[in-house]
Amino acid sequence: MKILNKFSDAVIFEDDAPSIKLTVETAVKARANLCRANLGGADLRGANLCRANLRGANLRGANLRGADLRGANGKTIKLVGKRPVLQIGPLGSRADTLLAFVTDDGVWVRAGCFWGSLLDFAAAVDRTHGTNEHAQEYGLAIQMIKLHASLSGVE
Repeated sequence: MKILNKFSDAVIFEDDAPSIKLTVETAVKARANLCRANLGGADLRGANLCRANLRGANLRGANLRGADLRGANGKTIKLVGKRPVLQIGPLGSRADTLLAFVTDDGVWVRAGCFWGSLLDFAAAVDRTHGTNEHAQEYGLAIQMIKLHASLSGVE
C-alpha cells in the first residue's frame, strides 16, 4: 500500500502490507514523516499512532476509533466518541493545522510542535500570544474544541 502526499500525490511511504492501517503502523515504527499525508477515509481503528507526525495530514472521514496515542508521561490514551478527531486550519501564527483528539484522558491538542492537554494548550497560547490576533483565533478554536468534546460526552 502507498501513503500519498495530500497535495502532490507523491509517495510518502510504501510497503507490501495488505491494509492502509498496517502500512501506517509500519511507517510510524519506521519514524516516517506522515506530515501532509492523505489518509482521508482510511480505516485506522485501533492503529498504533504513537509518535506519528500527522501535522497537516488529511484525516477527513478516517476512522481513528481506538487508535493508540501517547499522553502525559508516555501513558497510552485511546480515542473515544463518535468523532474523536477535530481538524481546524489553517490558523494561528504559523497558518498551520490544529488537531484536537477526544480521548479517555480528556482532550489533547497537536499544534505545530505542541502536544498536550487542551488546558496546557490554552496556557501556551496565553504565554505566547497574549491578546494578539493569533490568541483571539486560537481562543475561538479552543471554544469549538470544547463544544466538540462535550457533544462527544467528554469534558
